[in-house]
Amino acid sequence: MEKSRLLWYSLIIFFSLTLVLVSGCTTPAQDQPVPPTTPLVSAVQTTVPVPSTTSPQVTQNPTLPPVTTTGSITSDDITRHFMDIAFGSGTTQLDRLAYEPAGPKPLVTLSLFNGNNADMALLGSFITEFNDLSATNQFSENIKTTANANIVLQFVAETGMGAIPSESYSKEFKSGTVSYAKIGSGTIYINDNLKGDLRTHIILRSFLYELGCKGETLKYPDSMFYYDDNTNIRLSLIDKKAVQIMYGAGLYRGMTVADVKNVVNVRTY
Repeated sequence: MEKSRLLWYSLIIFFSLTLVLVSGCTTPAQDQPVPPTTPLVSAVQTTVPVPSTTSPQVTQNPTLPPVTTTGSITSDDITRHFMDIAFGSGTTQLDRLAYEPAGPKPLVTLSLFNGNNADMALLGSFITEFNDLSATNQFSENIKTTANANIVLQFVAETGMGAIPSESYSKEFKSGTVSYAKIGSGTIYINDNLKGDLRTHIILRSFLYELGCKGETLKYPDSMFYYDDNTNIRLSLIDKKAVQIMYGAGLYRGMTVADVKNVVNVRTY
């Protein structure tokens, strides 16, 4: 009986201790204060496009310089230019087209033989300009296409230029061994193989030679009569003034340098 009671007390104590231990383990722990957290703000980099300060390169089409005589020109410049192109090649007499001072303006006929439509348009435009400049001779605006005219421009294949007899011309424009034009009395032979501005220049330069502009200028690079190789395709201002003197009412075919100087005030230095 005594043993049973001891056993019973032992069991009670054991269970009591067990209960205490289990209760201590299952008691919720006190919440520890959590320090406030400051949210980290990451720096956001915004890339702002900066306008480029370098201007884009613009490719411009090359332009040809205008055909104008550099600087201002004086009456003395004009008369000296006229003398250069009228007598500068060693010509001793004025070789302009003939006219009778007391008669009506002679009508000169022009023929284009074997040329093309562009050649016809070029000469049509040029004779209109010449007629405006000339106080004496005038060209008919009806350009012929036969060999029956006062002045004939005949286009010849390059291979045929060498076959033209030397007695048929007195002046030749050429580059190296290539003949550009051969000019006789009343007949101009043009190399038909010429193209572009060179063709235009040779046609007009040869035509002007036939009209008496036989000399050259060393001074004006934009002139149709510039001595060096060029492709000028229109009369410059000083060229036009010189043609006006050449075909003014006071000058006539066959005049000498001295005769011309008596009419045109040429100042010498």
